[in-house]
Amino acid sequence: MIFIFRFLLGWVEFTFTGGFKENFITKCYAKGIEIRSISNIENGIKASCRASVYKKLHHIAFEEGGRLRIIKKHGLPFIAYPLRHRAGLAAGALAFVMIVALLNSFVWKVEVVGNNTVSETSILDFLEQNNLKSGTLWSSVDRDKLYFEMMAEFEQLSWAHVNKDGAVARVEILENTPAPEADDDKLKGINVFHRELTVVINRKQSSIYLNSIEKYNRLHFFGIDIPLYINYSKGNISSTSTKYLTVKDVELPVGIETIEEKYFDYSNKEISDSQLKALAKKQLKVSEEQEFYDYEIVNKSEKFDIDENICTLNACYIIRRK
Repeated sequence: MIFIFRFLLGWVEFTFTGGFKENFITKCYAKGIEIRSISNIENGIKASCRASVYKKLHHIAFEEGGRLRIIKKHGLPFIAYPLRHRAGLAAGALAFVMIVALLNSFVWKVEVVGNNTVSETSILDFLEQNNLKSGTLWSSVDRDKLYFEMMAEFEQLSWAHVNKDGAVARVEILENTPAPEADDDKLKGINVFHRELTVVINRKQSSIYLNSIEKYNRLHFFGIDIPLYINYSKGNISSTSTKYLTVKDVELPVGIETIEEKYFDYSNKEISDSQLKALAKKQLKVSEEQEFYDYEIVNKSEKFDIDENICTLNACYIIRRK
């Protein structure tokens, strides 16, 4: 909600330089002017405030011997200002938003993905009987209830969910995987096995560490996405979360989507022979746990082969079933 109000009212990012920054901040709060996101820069500070109170800061800045400069403008007032003499365009945009919002409030298509043994026809028939079909209002669809009813109806399912993608209801399901049947005749009388594992470790090891995290916000307003940022930089790992406005337990098509971008840096280094051996033995231990989880190791021999670039560890085993 805070992001929505800030977007509707507008805010600016500015710098204060060349004066007494501590006194400037103190006087702003003393006069009831809230400034946010304060950070130090060379010879001053960087901060943000509502667009409506920015002009009041000039007098305070002058008193403290500094100057202000706007570096970024955000919000609806700055987006709408160039369109102030185009009433027809604004009315058309409003009508378009209302039409899109009306269309997105209905289910116009139902898709089923992930099914193999359960036929799509049987799933669609079941959903239609439970009020999920073309022309249904999204507000009348209880997706949590549908999950439990689908799990009770189709025993082949291990998971099911109805995702809303605009006017499309995408039904994603996951079916149970039957366990393979063991051939007792082939296993009868076999108790001891010979196995080999090989691990290869490169002398040049890459390291990765988190450099920074940036969050970008986007306003979902009746089916239209409005970015609340100017410059967007794609990170190495992205994640999104959306919080919609709820009034009396009714979710409105207005909300804020937060995009979190994580940026990583990479570095390479060469490790010694002893470190190579330790890393190879550690990796071999992981491989043993994966390959021999149902077996007991009776005997084991290891052989290292190290050259300029890699370390190869060959291990031979005698194992038996637990």
